[in-house]
Amino acid sequence: MMKLVLLAVLAGLAFWHFDVSRRMDDNQIRAAYEADAEAMRRFDADALCERMTDDFSAEQVTRQGDESTQQHFDKPGLCGHLRQSVDMMQRLSAATGGRYALEIAQEVNDIELSADHKQATVQTVSTVRLGGMTLARDRTTEHLIRRHGRILSTGGESRVWAYSPQ
Repeated sequence: MMKLVLLAVLAGLAFWHFDVSRRMDDNQIRAAYEADAEAMRRFDADALCERMTDDFSAEQVTRQGDESTQQHFDKPGLCGHLRQSVDMMQRLSAATGGRYALEIAQEVNDIELSADHKQATVQTVSTVRLGGMTLARDRTTEHLIRRHGRILSTGGESRVWAYSPQ
């Protein structure tokens, strides 16, 4: 009898681990994006990097004026880029006493969940401003999964428009 109870408990845990803990919904996805925004406000690049899978892969096309550049990022590459950007934002905020901190507004436009709710494709639009001046805008399509109760990014595609201050 004890073996049957133990077997039932193990089956329940396996079901939770391989099925329930990998499902996600709109509210959980929006909460993950809000957590990312909070990490940016805290200048916490590590929290942003922890939300990427080890096999993360992203493409970014950046336009500035008449020039366009295309970049590919894996997790280490994007984490390095994020750390540099967050460090620069933190130094700028400290140098101006917080008066000119970067303002990052992100809007989740569309969440498309797979039928089993284990994968999602999310489209966002972001705007970066400094002192009321728009520095950049982007449109991103991101691919998400959920592992061990955490929503993770497997990568995506971004189009960035960077503006030069006038």
